[in-house]
Amino acid sequence: MIVGDIIVVSGKSLISKIIQKVAGSKWTHVALYIGGGYIIEIDWNTKSSIVREKYSISNLECMVLRNKNALTKEQQDIIISTAVSYQRKGFRYDWLRLISLYLKSKFPNNKLIDKLDRRNKFICTELVDEILKEAGIDLFPNQGGDIFPHDYLACEQLIALNKVKWSSYKKAN
Repeated sequence: MIVGDIIVVSGKSLISKIIQKVAGSKWTHVALYIGGGYIIEIDWNTKSSIVREKYSISNLECMVLRNKNALTKEQQDIIISTAVSYQRKGFRYDWLRLISLYLKSKFPNNKLIDKLDRRNKFICTELVDEILKEAGIDLFPNQGGDIFPHDYLACEQLIALNKVKWSSYKKAN
């Protein structure tokens, strides 16, 4: 993998099942590869963190996505430095954002739902999107932050490298 690759995961936990219901998709999580065997992610029970590839020892189905246009060295450096900055800030998971995405799917014209979005808190899809935007990569210019994991799979700017169990991908590369 290279800096900027996006990992989309189909989780099996109780929280993943809830996200599957909210999103209407089996895909429940995204993380961003930042090099050296590390990813940045935010999960329901963690702050934004740079961690080793914890998926390498799991049985979770995942997809690895890459930008169709090769990232410049400058973009890769910005991704890494932004990820480090976001880890230092220790952003928390935004439960209200997840709830607002569900409510928007049921009541798309309700403007009060937007009030549930909180600054300095993220869900995984927002975290990846914001870091990429810092590097000048805007995958979802018209979605206003309303992004689900499966939206990354449908993004025309990305190509799927493969669809495998993460552990077999790691062993093969």
